Amino acid sequence: MSYLVLARKYRPQTFKEVYAQDHITEILNNALLSNRIAHAYLFTGPRGVGKTSMARILAKNLNCVEGPTISPCNKCHNCLEIAAGTSADVIEIDGASNTGVDDIRELQRELLYAPSQSPWKIYIIDEVHMLSKNAFNALLKTLEEPPEKVLFIFATTEPFKVLPTIISRCQRYDFKRIPIDAIVKRLKELMLEEKIEIDSESLHLIARKADGSLRDALSLTDQVLSYCQDKVTIDKVREIFGLIPTQIYCELMRLIHARENSALLEKLQAIFEEGVDLQEFLNNMMEFIRIVILRKIGMSPSEVTSEEYPLYDGIAALFSRENLLYVMSMLLQARNEIKSSGNPYLIFELMMLKLCKLDEMEDVAKLIANLSSGAVSAAPARGSAPAAVQKPEPIRTAEPVPSNKLDFSQENLDKVWERIKARVKKESGASGIALNFSSCEVKDRFKLLIKVTGSTYFKTLDGYKDEITKIVAEFFSQAPRLELEQLASEAPTKVEIKRHTLEDLKNLDKNLARFIEITDSKISQ
Repeated sequence: MSYLVLARKYRPQTFKEVYAQDHITEILNNALLSNRIAHAYLFTGPRGVGKTSMARILAKNLNCVEGPTISPCNKCHNCLEIAAGTSADVIEIDGASNTGVDDIRELQRELLYAPSQSPWKIYIIDEVHMLSKNAFNALLKTLEEPPEKVLFIFATTEPFKVLPTIISRCQRYDFKRIPIDAIVKRLKELMLEEKIEIDSESLHLIARKADGSLRDALSLTDQVLSYCQDKVTIDKVREIFGLIPTQIYCELMRLIHARENSALLEKLQAIFEEGVDLQEFLNNMMEFIRIVILRKIGMSPSEVTSEEYPLYDGIAALFSRENLLYVMSMLLQARNEIKSSGNPYLIFELMMLKLCKLDEMEDVAKLIANLSSGAVSAAPARGSAPAAVQKPEPIRTAEPVPSNKLDFSQENLDKVWERIKARVKKESGASGIALNFSSCEVKDRFKLLIKVTGSTYFKTLDGYKDEITKIVAEFFSQAPRLELEQLASEAPTKVEIKRHTLEDLKNLDKNLARFIEITDSKISQ
């Protein structure tokens, strides 16, 4: 007899053998016991979680000579034919290759005939979402009023592509992804049955690679057994799947923490020279960082064994949670950029070099946090001498309005002009900056002329003209009439604007001044 793959050899034959879908098997068992069988079912969920197997088991439960029952005998000719896929009364249709209206009409003609040797005539349509819209519409009337003893079971991985009018005529059951622990448990049972020696770490790696699909896990196990024969080791499993040990990721993260740029690039070069796929490497490194973050916040992910926890805990101790989240975001960004790049390895290497500056990013983050909270100073950079303890400076307030108001004259205006600009800047930062590019002049007894350089600043002050007039009136015994004049000279350059703006921002807050100095120095480098 030819070899039978594990996925077919150990396919579930009863509801009890279906893994991790108890919420569905219990409902169907109760429906069978109470004889409340619907005329149409829709099984949805990821690939390899038991949708088609569940459909066949339900068909056996109904058409077994002892049925309807929750425990088919698996010995009668009906059960054996259904298991082999040769039953004349249980018709399995591939929705991907029978998508047209003509296929559905042929099915409808067959519905006119009663079951040949079974109580029920059952149609199992896999990948039903592949049917055309016209084919779905042709099914509507049949689903609404099907012939007696006819049952439809639809299976799909993409229920959102199925017409709502079809879904509303079915009982829908959503299959879950199978947990890693359940996959590992099932694989252990099968390896004992097959008399194969395999370690727990290899089982967990296969289960993680299967991504919630028991069928995929069995297919991967078949592949591993073809290479390893009777004894499976973790090194051989990694070699088959093109994976690298967890210790390598730990070593890379330690090099990032130590800021060893050269050693980091040499390590990456050695990894990729062994033929490791970059996209797969990125995905696995993201999974590694995810587990490190989970360990950092005190969780115990089931994806790894307890023996591996110390590896992840060691990396979690080196980095803050914010830094780990930043690493994850950089990996995500690199993965997206690599897809459209002609030189993906260059992008990845540059990203890894950026990660070597995590401490600098953390210093800037702390500085921003200090600015937000009103703290006095940012944390010193690594290796710098401890700063001397400074007393906090008193908070500066706006210049007080003089109690004795002045006569309106050019001499008095020159005395208080800086204070007027400070008052304007407090009320409107943009107008305060615009005044830095202007000059003031008393034209007559009650007229104040402000000459503005540049149309942008002229428009800014023109929109704030009434408020400026009120502020000027606070300093003089007579309220002057304010006029604006746009100078014909050239507008200031971008460099001048930046210099004036940064100087104004520095004067607002000492911490903000420190932040500007740090960022300016990094940009200039």
